[in-house]
Amino acid sequence: MSPPLRAYARYARCAFQRRAAYRLANVTGVLVNFFFFLIHAQVFLAFFGDGGRTVAGWSAHDTVLYFATSEALMMALGVMTAAVGIELSRRVLEGDVVVDLARPVRLWARHLGEAYGDAVYFLLARTVVLYGGACLTFSLVPPLAPRLLLLPLSLVLGTAIGALSIYVAAASAYWLENPRGPVRVVFFATFICGGVVVPLDFYPDGFRSVCELLPFRGAVYTPVALATGKLEGAALLNALAHQLGWTLALMLAAHTIELRGVRRLAALGG
Repeated sequence: MSPPLRAYARYARCAFQRRAAYRLANVTGVLVNFFFFLIHAQVFLAFFGDGGRTVAGWSAHDTVLYFATSEALMMALGVMTAAVGIELSRRVLEGDVVVDLARPVRLWARHLGEAYGDAVYFLLARTVVLYGGACLTFSLVPPLAPRLLLLPLSLVLGTAIGALSIYVAAASAYWLENPRGPVRVVFFATFICGGVVVPLDFYPDGFRSVCELLPFRGAVYTPVALATGKLEGAALLNALAHQLGWTLALMLAAHTIELRGVRRLAALGG
């Protein structure tokens, strides 16, 4: 492993260890996630009723399984990372970020490495428990198909999109006096346009088309829909290409913003 990659791997390990140190917080998080899953599940079971109908190609079982997967993967995919973005923007505004920028690593890549460390921890400590509990509670049958072998790739790309979106929003602090707005916009857009509230297929055609173009679809909907068995064939390949494209675009954006931000800090005497 090259020295830069080794450094980012260590940041990922430190992030994993930091999360593992707060065991009570994880237990509380599991209970909160499961509570919100129960609310989602009951609302949509009532919506579908007892007639066995389908909506936009989704059955009641598909929808409950989707929300079981969504809640189980939410923390691993970095959906709830607005606080991380706000903390980063605060460091930029107060000048503390110069300490981070002085290190021989890219700050955006370090942020991404830490996101992967967090993701591994949550996959081990939260996803398995939540998903298993949800399946037992509602007698859900997880799909078993060869295309699920692509799920790890989709999770890696989804985590990158979520982390880099927050980083780009937080880095607006180089130019804005109140960067919390962009961070919160990304946070809420991920919920609405990423398929956390409802699967994107439930939206009207026009709004769904817009959501399918934005990066937030790749952050949440694609890995969750793949794990639920709702993506296959050409649609699956298109979704993975969408994730890869946005990951590369956000990496380029984060790198460019960081370079220009450093120059701006220097111009301001930081």
